[in-house]
Amino acid sequence: MDRLEVRVSITKLLLALIVVIVPLSVIGLILTQHGDRSLANSVGNDFKTIAQLLSNEVSQAMKTRIADVNTLAKDPVILAAVQGRKAAGKAADKTMLGTPASQMLRERKGLNPQFLSIVVTNQDGDVVAASQQPAKLSYAQDAAWQSVFNNGQGKARISDIVDDEFTKSDYVNIGVPVNDPSSGATIGIVSAAVNVTDLLARFRDAQIGNGARAELVNDDGTIVSGPNADVFAHLRSSQFGAIRDSIGGVQGSESGWLMANLQNGPQIVAYSSTGLKQHFENLGWSVLVSQEEHIAAAPIRGLEHFALVMVILSVFMLTLLFVYYFIHRAQDLDEIERNIQAGQPHSTAASY
Repeated sequence: MDRLEVRVSITKLLLALIVVIVPLSVIGLILTQHGDRSLANSVGNDFKTIAQLLSNEVSQAMKTRIADVNTLAKDPVILAAVQGRKAAGKAADKTMLGTPASQMLRERKGLNPQFLSIVVTNQDGDVVAASQQPAKLSYAQDAAWQSVFNNGQGKARISDIVDDEFTKSDYVNIGVPVNDPSSGATIGIVSAAVNVTDLLARFRDAQIGNGARAELVNDDGTIVSGPNADVFAHLRSSQFGAIRDSIGGVQGSESGWLMANLQNGPQIVAYSSTGLKQHFENLGWSVLVSQEEHIAAAPIRGLEHFALVMVILSVFMLTLLFVYYFIHRAQDLDEIERNIQAGQPHSTAASY
């Protein structure tokens, strides 16, 4: 059989490579980079949603705990105890734990395990009811009590997080005023130690999904709760520092996300404010959800690298073809010159 031969001009082949392969490779690289940005945007919005859900969870949990203490402060039994007891001396202390108000507090504490202890005081700071033996009989000189009583213009307050070594739990002291139904004046205080261990434990998980982490941070950048960190370690969040430098903190912006440049590389950081600082000055809490950018973009990073390799390979192949073409063209010119000198015609049938 005759041998099948395909002859292609090198010039045409080079033009085809330039017109087809190289542009397609460059377009592929551009598309993968666009996909990389789109993926980062998608991940950032997903993290933003997670941060919003977690911040709403924290806010609602704290509001529920405050509402539970407010319910106690409005109970008729507590009102009667505050109005009927003017002082709590040693003699009164013997019978105080047996009063209807104290019995009711013990029942509420048993029904709601988040209550660690509950103390009710009158307007003089004297204890008039308690779920258990109080630490002292009068809180009149206690700064936290004075802050809640506020010279008769009571206002709910929440303390910083406290560690209970006996129960191995974290709690906050929630103080709410007991107001006179007729005049509205503050006539007493209900102070409850409320467990928040379960709320903080939500942020102590090592990961959320594939390598992402969530932190509960204060407005000064201190980690309230996070992987391998708690409020007592007094660690600062590097992610919060990057956000604060970019947008001036998260209190002014309820939620969002951005690409933050940290020491270990760029990270996608989403944030959402709990909104608790509007009512409680010391609770400027926000939720951060973050992940290293190269991990978040891993699904498309392989395609991006492949497109880049194809561009490099195309340029390399073109370089080789150009070198081959010019070397053989120089040889062809030399052959023409020799044929002219020898008086022989040059064959133009060869193709490249």
